[in-house]
Amino acid sequence: MNVLDDVLDSEIRLKDIRLRMVDLFFLVFMLGLGIAIRLPLFDFESGDYYHFLSHWMEECHRAGGIGYLGITPFESDASTINYGCMYQYVIVLLHYIAGKDLHLIKTVSVIFDVICAMTIFRIAYCVTEGNVQKSVMAFGGVMILPTVVLNSSAWAQCDSIYTAFVLLSLLHALKGNNNRVFIYLALGYTFKQQVIFIVPFLIIMWLKGKIKARYIFWLPVVLFITMIPAMIAGRSFAELFSIYGKQVSTYSMLTMNYPSIFMVVNPGLNLETRKLIIASATVAAIAILGFIAYYVRNRKFRVDGLFMITIAIFTAEIALFTLPVMHERYGYLPEVIAVSYAVTNYKRLAVLVMMQFVSIVTYSKFLFGTTVEDMWLMSLMNLIIIMLVGYDLYKQMKTPEVADA
Repeated sequence: MNVLDDVLDSEIRLKDIRLRMVDLFFLVFMLGLGIAIRLPLFDFESGDYYHFLSHWMEECHRAGGIGYLGITPFESDASTINYGCMYQYVIVLLHYIAGKDLHLIKTVSVIFDVICAMTIFRIAYCVTEGNVQKSVMAFGGVMILPTVVLNSSAWAQCDSIYTAFVLLSLLHALKGNNNRVFIYLALGYTFKQQVIFIVPFLIIMWLKGKIKARYIFWLPVVLFITMIPAMIAGRSFAELFSIYGKQVSTYSMLTMNYPSIFMVVNPGLNLETRKLIIASATVAAIAILGFIAYYVRNRKFRVDGLFMITIAIFTAEIALFTLPVMHERYGYLPEVIAVSYAVTNYKRLAVLVMMQFVSIVTYSKFLFGTTVEDMWLMSLMNLIIIMLVGYDLYKQMKTPEVADA
């Protein structure tokens, strides 16, 4: 299976969807405009680039490129990277490409911005049952979405990479291709563990008989295959497998600037109290998601493409709002999916607009500083978003179930 071939699936070839000249022009125009928006931000250095990404590139250069793969992180100053091995492969590859490190890192993320936009085009095409105009608008929406623009071209973050694979997983869930659902899910996980925010959706789809759980075997297979180059270079399987576990224990704040329910909790609590709250709140969040899954499982209704993207957004937002230690960037996935949700009906556009307002405020707080001090207001807005999407979901579940022909 070729990932590029899948991104450029025959479903979106011109002869299949009959793009009019105006549709093609708008598609190209939004692609160019999206890139033009990003270019002025390419010289901006975020705190994450200054403190982490730039050091990883420097370490890779000192190690001579490929040699960087064999250095176990934090055993010495030679390697301090704490991302999955697939992103380390990207850094090693960039070592061999001429250019400014900052620009190279951002370029990779922007390439995946485009892949995200193309995949959202395909998701919208499925959900709207072949509406080309809405699909083209979805593509353009992702290209100029503040969340996406700031994440890659200002922040130099790589959330577009794991999100691109999760979106491909979601697309194939819509199409009923079980193998690709889990292959793409695993590939996304090798870049970042934030892929877990789509897992409640997949569990619900399994409970509704839309996904076959037996294909989950692809997860360990793909994860092991992606670790092979690093293991050949000298890293141990146990060390590579434990990367994400170490990440989880790195932070102890109840919220890392994500406007969740924990914005109303005193940030000055001592470490031991915070750890108790984190443990209890994590179990509570799982219980809430379990309750939603149980409720949906026992309702009889038509599970269509719109329901699938709606429940994906809803469960991800619930997880982000109720789980502790969430970073402001963790809302990236549902915010991108919300573009395909918004083009289905103008009434749903309000959800996307509200999401982007919250995103701009929280991103700006980290990147540029912000005049918005009462972040609990952003938490309230996130709660309103959850209620709006939840109400829409409830109405969709009143649609009678249709027997297969």
